[in-house]
Amino acid sequence: MEENTEYHAELFPYLQSWGLREFRDEASYYGWQRETLSKEELHDFQRLIEHRYREENGKGDIEFYDGLARRDLMPILYSQRLQYFLTIGTAVCRRIAPAQQVLDYGCGVGILTIFFALQHPDVEFVGIDRSPRSVEMACLEAEKRQIRNVRFEISHVPPQQISGTYDLILSTHTLFQAEREPGLPSRTWETFQRANDHQRQEQLEVLTGVQGRLDALMLVLGSIGRMLLFEKTWNLGRRIFFQRALGARGLFPISSPVFCRYRSVDDEVTDGPLYEVARITQGVETLGWNEEPYRASGETLYRCIGIAAEKMGRVLATDQVSASVSGVHSSMGSWMFRFGLWKEIFAWGLCQYSSGLTGLVIGAGADRDLLHQLVETVTYITESDFQQLVHDFWGGMIHAGEDQSAPCYENHHSSAQIIYEGLPSKHVQRESTFQDGERGEMHIELGTTTHLTYLYFANVFDQRQLVLMDEGRAEILSEHYRESLQHRHGPPA
Repeated sequence: MEENTEYHAELFPYLQSWGLREFRDEASYYGWQRETLSKEELHDFQRLIEHRYREENGKGDIEFYDGLARRDLMPILYSQRLQYFLTIGTAVCRRIAPAQQVLDYGCGVGILTIFFALQHPDVEFVGIDRSPRSVEMACLEAEKRQIRNVRFEISHVPPQQISGTYDLILSTHTLFQAEREPGLPSRTWETFQRANDHQRQEQLEVLTGVQGRLDALMLVLGSIGRMLLFEKTWNLGRRIFFQRALGARGLFPISSPVFCRYRSVDDEVTDGPLYEVARITQGVETLGWNEEPYRASGETLYRCIGIAAEKMGRVLATDQVSASVSGVHSSMGSWMFRFGLWKEIFAWGLCQYSSGLTGLVIGAGADRDLLHQLVETVTYITESDFQQLVHDFWGGMIHAGEDQSAPCYENHHSSAQIIYEGLPSKHVQRESTFQDGERGEMHIELGTTTHLTYLYFANVFDQRQLVLMDEGRAEILSEHYRESLQHRHGPPA
């Protein structure tokens, strides 16, 4: 997503002033935990986390945030979310103007609320939260920093009502109570489309807490007011459910929803999207709701080395080879990079070295342009840049050694369905479609395509997985198919 560098530059040192630290790996983060907290404090910290996610109810949530609203524990908790604060904080901050009265619903200890107030001194901010200890800390922090355009209140919404009227309401990771609820299922495993099931929609609104909270916010939203909403709705079933809840209340996007990517310690997270919504009123131009899967740039790309790359390379090179580039590297030896298009399904790049190493990068049509850019890069590449390119694409695999069971191609995204549907000369060997309790309808299929064996998995909650192997190692996928039916939860990872 777009980044406002000015706010980003201000926000990073501000977060550090709260004691938050940046960590690039889990070992460093958990090492800091052990250095900072006693064994008893660590035990209490873990107990609160486990209790919150086990209970997943309002009381457990309040106990969790009350228990962690301490100056010694708070940095430990929120340092995991440093990149989240940077990403969401900058995105929200640039969208606050021209509001004059802003409500931050679920403000917590006020980290972002106070930052917004600092950046917009002529705007009045009200932060509400149901954790008394969090609100107490927010008040103390605002007083310490001498921020006069913000106040904080304890509010249990619902059942309590919110006072005032606001031309902007902020809510980030607050409206959903049930974080693991997958949302609305698709009609079948073959589609991403949802039925208009109003009864199921209402049940989910009650179960997740969205109904009471959203209705309470609607009562205090000004007639031409806006909402900035950011929830854990990356999952399509949750996203469609949430969008329909907004649409039923007359709220529609006034700017394109933006999916956000950030790091949580050493994990890459795709989250959101960030919605900017308003009521349909005269003079306000709104957009429609998009119920299609989100596809990130590069999500179809797959990389492999060794036997998987060699076997897949032989299959791919039987079709169209569109370009071939070669060269000699002083330490890596001679090399050849070939590019092509296979059956109008895959664009690919195959690199072979005189040392015997073979590396493959392959992607579907949606990422064809990325591979075309790679052709241009390799054509005019310098020796040092070539070494860096090899490291970027296959460095970790080379050092880890070859995995003899590595797939020729693997995709765990919604885009796997498009590739599966386009596989040439597809022949189904075995398949099973069944109901699996709360997981709903599932489909597992083993078959062959041109000189390859495939395993495909799909369910009504948008999980898709496609794995391709060369014919010589087809038994690996046959075993995965048998294990999947035994465990009834999809192919083993």
